Amino acid sequence: MAKARKQKNGGGEQKGGDNSEAVVRHQKLCLSIDMDRRRIYGYTELEIVVPDNGIVGLHADNLAIERVTVDGDAAEFEVFPHYLHLDSENRWCSVSLASSAADAAGSVYLSSLERELVPNLLIMCCKSSKSESEQQGPTNSENGVQSSGECKQNVKSKLVRIDYWVEKTETGIHFEGNILHTDNQIRRARCWFPCMDDSSQRCCYDLEFTVANNLVAVSTGTLLHQVLSKKDPPCKTYVYELNVPVTARSIMLVVAPFEILPDRHSNLLTHMCLPANLPILQNSVGFFYSAFSHYEEYLSSSFPFGSYTQVFISPEMAVSSSSFGASMSIFSSQILFDEKVIDQTIETRIKLAYALARQWFGVYITAEAPSDEWLLDGLAGFLTDSFIKQFLGNNEARYRRYKANCAVCKADDSVATALSSSASSKDLYGTQCIGLYGKIRSWKSVAVLQMLEKQMGPESFRKILQKIVRAQETTCPARTLSTKEVIN
Repeated sequence: MAKARKQKNGGGEQKGGDNSEAVVRHQKLCLSIDMDRRRIYGYTELEIVVPDNGIVGLHADNLAIERVTVDGDAAEFEVFPHYLHLDSENRWCSVSLASSAADAAGSVYLSSLERELVPNLLIMCCKSSKSESEQQGPTNSENGVQSSGECKQNVKSKLVRIDYWVEKTETGIHFEGNILHTDNQIRRARCWFPCMDDSSQRCCYDLEFTVANNLVAVSTGTLLHQVLSKKDPPCKTYVYELNVPVTARSIMLVVAPFEILPDRHSNLLTHMCLPANLPILQNSVGFFYSAFSHYEEYLSSSFPFGSYTQVFISPEMAVSSSSFGASMSIFSSQILFDEKVIDQTIETRIKLAYALARQWFGVYITAEAPSDEWLLDGLAGFLTDSFIKQFLGNNEARYRRYKANCAVCKADDSVATALSSSASSKDLYGTQCIGLYGKIRSWKSVAVLQMLEKQMGPESFRKILQKIVRAQETTCPARTLSTKEVIN
C-alpha cells in the first residue's frame, strides 16, 4: 500500500498533477458495507481519457488505497494528504493578540480550502518514452524511435481500477446503529470513493452495494436487480445503473432497514422511511404526484432520470434537513407529519417540491461556472413557486414572496448580496451557497427571475424555460447553463 507523503516545513505548497485534460467517461463503484464493524471496502473502475503527461489526478480523502491497476497491470501511485496534522501548541505559540489569532486562523482555513481543490491521488498511467525505449533496446531511424507523441496516443483511454477501503467515516459518509448514509456537502464525495470531485467532470455510473440481507441499499440511478448470496450470513447486492452523466457529488447512498412505499400514481416514484415512520409517511407524500406531473407539464419535458426516490432518516442522523442527489433526495423525518397536524403540511409540501425541482435545475442541468450557480438555484425556486400558486393558492405564494423580498431588502440594506460575481464565487470556494447568506442569495435569485417573468409575461417566460430544458436534452451534451444564455 502506498503511504501518504508528508508535507515539508509543516505545510508548504501541495504537490499535485495538472488534471485539466483528464476526462472520466464512465465509473463503476462496487462496495461492501459491514455495519457491525463499520467497514466499507471494495473497488472502483474508471474509464479515463488520460492527459498528455500520462498522470491522472483524482480526489481521495480518508481512504486507504490498497492497489491501483491500469488496464489490468499494476500502476505506480502516490497519495498526498489534503489535511495537515500539526502540533496545535507550536502552531499558535507566536500569536499574542485576538486580531492576529483571527487572521492566522482565517489564513489556515483558506489554505485548507485551496488544498482541497488539488487532486491528491496521482496515478501513473503511462511509462515514459525513455524507459520504454530502454526496454525495447536500440532502434534505427527506419523503424522509428518511439516518440513521446506515440506514448501519448497509447495512453489516451485507460481503465483504472482502485481497490480501497474507507479509513475514517468522519465526513461525507456516516454510521449510526444499523443505518449508513452519505451527504452531498461541497467536496465530500471523495471521502467515500475516489473520483474527480469537480463540478466540471460528469459521467455515467454503474453502482453495486452489498449489504446484510435485512437491509436495503438505496442509491442514485435505476435499480436493475438484486442478487442474494449463499454466504453465511446471507448478503444481498443491489445493482444500480445511472445512464445520465452527473457529477460525483450527485452520487448518494443510504443503507437501513427501510419500509418501501411505492407511489400510488406512478411507478417512477418511491418513498422510503424507517418502520416507525411509515404511517406518517403515507400521509405526507400523498400529494407528491401532483407536483411531479405539474413540473413535467410546466416544462413540457419528462423527468430527466429513470426514477425518483425520497428517503427519510432520523433527524439526529441528518447532516441537513435535505440533501439532493441524482434521482434521489434525503430528508430528515422531522418534516413528516400526522394527519392531525395542519401547520406542517404546507412546509413539508414545499420542501419536497423544491427538492424535486432541483432534479431539473441543479442536478440534471448544472451551472457553466460558479458565478452561474445563482441561476440554477433561482430556477428551482421559481419552479417551486409555480407549484405553490397552482396547488396552495396565489395568496400563499404572494405572502411567501413578500416575506422573502423583505428579508432580501434587510440583508441588502448596507451591502448588496452578489449573485453573478466571478471574483466572489472564487474567493468563497462554493460556500456562498450555504448558511444564511446562501438563503438570502436564493431568495434574491428567485426575485430576479420573477421580475423577468413580469416584464416578459408568464407564458413567454415559460416558453423560455421549456426551450432551455429542450436544448439541454438535444443540442447541449454538456448540459450546463450560463447567465448570458438566459439574460441575453
